[in-house]
Amino acid sequence: MGSTMWGRLLLAGSALAVLAAGVAVPSFAALTPATDSSYEENYSYAAHAPLFGSREVYAQSTWNFKQWTDMLARNDAEFRSAQHVCTSLNDTNCVPVEWQALVDQLRGLDLRQQIALVNQAMNRHPYVPTIQNWHQSMYWETAFEFLRYGGQCQDYAIAKYLLLRAAGVPADQMRMVVLRDTAINLDHAVLAVYVDGEPQLLDNLRNDIVPASSVSDYRPYYSINENGWWYHFGGQAMTRVAGNYR
Repeated sequence: MGSTMWGRLLLAGSALAVLAAGVAVPSFAALTPATDSSYEENYSYAAHAPLFGSREVYAQSTWNFKQWTDMLARNDAEFRSAQHVCTSLNDTNCVPVEWQALVDQLRGLDLRQQIALVNQAMNRHPYVPTIQNWHQSMYWETAFEFLRYGGQCQDYAIAKYLLLRAAGVPADQMRMVVLRDTAINLDHAVLAVYVDGEPQLLDNLRNDIVPASSVSDYRPYYSINENGWWYHFGGQAMTRVAGNYR
């Protein structure tokens, strides 16, 4: 990490200690690299309002987010192998009927209509713990896996992200946000979609879309998309270890 960026991070106070030791993350989340040579000097994209009033350090490399990168690789493989729309639950190498119907429906809608439809459609699927579906403590599902089996909060966020990507929404307008919900003292994940530069939250805990600025109980650890990830500090961001972390 360059001396200029290090000096800036010193201003973050207690956040620096977290970054130096490796960013604290929830038990369901991918581990965050302690250092990454691809850090950029700017804190956030100028066109985007920062999430939850935090300051943001951006890095292009997602090499150490294994759950995220493995999920994307499996998702790409599923799309490449899909030859037709599924005709039954036991059909393989196919696109789920719901997925294809939603992609068709999303085309031609404006972004606010798209995110409302996607949030409500994915939230209808059952919440199923990872251990029940996959017999392991950590597994991030592809969109097709989520449609078939249900999933946890990060799986809802991933499915929404990938569905909007399939409908043509650019990756730069979206991030999955891994955070702490202080109202219930649990870790959580949501999808943030930037509409007119302001982040709107797609959350499996609610069917309405709300701006991130209106939610005071969410404290982000990091956010991520296909192009990179953001470390959050200051504002509502988490600045010390709390809860169950890996």
